[in-house]
Amino acid sequence: MKKRIKNTRFRVLALFTVLGISVLLTSCYGDGIDPEAEVETIISDFAGNDAVSVDRSGNVYVSEFGQFVGANGNGTRVFKVSKSGKLTEFLSDLTGPLGNAIDGQGNFYVVNGSGGGSGDILKITTDGTRTVLATINGFPSGLTLDYQNNVYVSNFGTPTVHKITPSGEVSVYATDPRLAGGVGIDFDRRGNLVVGNFATADILSIDPNGSVSLIATIPDIAVNGFGIGYITVVGNSVFATGIGVNKIFRITLDGEIEEFAGTGEAAVIDGPIKEASFNGPNGITADKYGKALYISEFGGTGALRKIKLK
Repeated sequence: MKKRIKNTRFRVLALFTVLGISVLLTSCYGDGIDPEAEVETIISDFAGNDAVSVDRSGNVYVSEFGQFVGANGNGTRVFKVSKSGKLTEFLSDLTGPLGNAIDGQGNFYVVNGSGGGSGDILKITTDGTRTVLATINGFPSGLTLDYQNNVYVSNFGTPTVHKITPSGEVSVYATDPRLAGGVGIDFDRRGNLVVGNFATADILSIDPNGSVSLIATIPDIAVNGFGIGYITVVGNSVFATGIGVNKIFRITLDGEIEEFAGTGEAAVIDGPIKEASFNGPNGITADKYGKALYISEFGGTGALRKIKLK
């Protein structure tokens, strides 16, 4: 009997030791992220150069903003890239499409036609029906969803984040001067909205009451007004594209900043994250399990890149 008790105690102690080591490794390497992760190119010579989303099946969707012509981008499409790497046109006949997202039912949302003082938030159902869910004043840019399929929209032109209900009711979720210039937007695990400011390289947090606070400012990355392209949250980390400096940054929710990937050279070079290069990294998202990052590029002839995190 005593021997059984000793064995049980030993097993419990061993279990807690293993768990402790696991927690320590996760803490040391940032949400369990592989410190030897590598960058790979999924598609080169790629016109999709803006926001990126991944559905539950692992298909990747990329907006084609194009280049500025007047007040709008001249891109017209959203591309779909299957898990096997097959490229197709998912949507067409758009005007400079920007932020996008997919809900749990497979409905697709995209920001369209910003630049003329307002932009439309389009909803495309699984049968292809396209409707304008809402029109937002300013220069609506990025968007994300909550679990109730409410849509949250950042705004490059006004100091606001808007909330749109599934029925199309629009309200101002938060307002703060630092939100003007916002593009990248995502939820953290605490239910706060995180917004990356394209122009200032600020990363801001908005709590459920709409109060705005600064997480961090990535220093010395804004080049000719190009700071943070988009952001995505994985665990306790915010990943942000340094579009003007050709790097990917990791910022903890406590505000610690790390140069995560990229040498700074404007090139499409695969390899270990500290040796690989990007050309104007812009859109960024993680898959539904936080195991991989997908990144679009604004520079050169464009590319879709992937970093396997775990």
